[in-house]
Amino acid sequence: MTKISRLVFFTKKNTGKAKSSDRIDTTSISVVIPVKDNQKGINQYLEYFFKTQIPEHYPKEIIIVDNDSVIPIEVEQRFRSNNLLIKVLDCKKPGPGAARNAGVKAAEGDWILFNDSDCLPTSSTVSGYLKSENGSVGYAGNVKSFGNDKLSAYYESQEILVPAKIYNNKGVFTPQYIITANALVWKKAFEDIGGFNETMDLAGGEDIDLGLRLSEIGDLSYCFESIVLHDFSDGWAGFRKRFIRYGRGNRIVARIWEADLTPRLFRANKKTLFNVVAAKLQFLFLAIGYFQERN
Repeated sequence: MTKISRLVFFTKKNTGKAKSSDRIDTTSISVVIPVKDNQKGINQYLEYFFKTQIPEHYPKEIIIVDNDSVIPIEVEQRFRSNNLLIKVLDCKKPGPGAARNAGVKAAEGDWILFNDSDCLPTSSTVSGYLKSENGSVGYAGNVKSFGNDKLSAYYESQEILVPAKIYNNKGVFTPQYIITANALVWKKAFEDIGGFNETMDLAGGEDIDLGLRLSEIGDLSYCFESIVLHDFSDGWAGFRKRFIRYGRGNRIVARIWEADLTPRLFRANKKTLFNVVAAKLQFLFLAIGYFQERN
C-alpha cells in the first residue's frame, strides 16, 4: 500500500517508443534534493552520504534546491571538502516540483536521482541503480524506515513510499509511477515530457503525475537494490499531516487523469492491533485530504 490507498488503472497507454540510450554509471548521475526549512535534514543527508559512499561510487554532483526557506539552506564546510561538487540553488516558486525542475535544469548528468531532505542514503543508494539498467526511462528505488519504533515499522510494512505494482505487456511487475523519495530518471525523457507540473505546488502527487507521464513514453522498472532510509520521527502529528497532504495530492492527480482515487478501506499488511488502528487512521486522513481538495 502506497501513497494511493488502492491500485488504480488509467486509460492512457504506454507507447513504448522511448528507450534510454545513455548508460547508467555513477558519474552520469546528478542527485537533486528539494528542501524547504529543513537544514537539519540536509545536514543529516550529507552526513550519511559521506559515511556510506565510497569515492568510486560518487555521483557527478549533488544539487540542493532551496525552495524559499525562511533561513536560507547552507552546506557546511565539512561537507565541501570531500571531492564532490555540491551546488545550492534558490527557487522562489512554491512547490517541490518547481524546485526539482530547477535542479534538473542545472544538472550536468544524463540521469537524475531524486531524493528528499528527510531521507538518508545507504551504501546502495547510488550504486544500486547500476544493477538494474534495462533501457527504462525511470527506475523506482526502495524506501525503508530509518527508525525502529512501531509507527516507522508501519510505514515500511505498508510500503508507503514504494509505487504501486502493475503487470506490463510482458507479464512482469513494474511500478505504475515513481515516488521521488528515491527514483532515477533519464534526463532526456524528463525533458521530453516537460518535467514536473509546476501548477501542482503541493508536496504530494506531483511525482505520481510525473511517473504516469513517463510511463506513457517508455518503461518504468523497480530497482530494489537502491535503498534510502526515510526519517518518520515526526510521530502521529506528522502522520496526520502527511496523509492529509497525500489525500489532497491524490485528488489533484485524479482530476488531471480523470480517474477515481477516492480512498478505500484497506487492511494492514502485517496484522497487529497497532497496525490495524494505523491503517484506519491512514484511510481517515487520506479521505479528509481528498475531500478537502475540491477545486
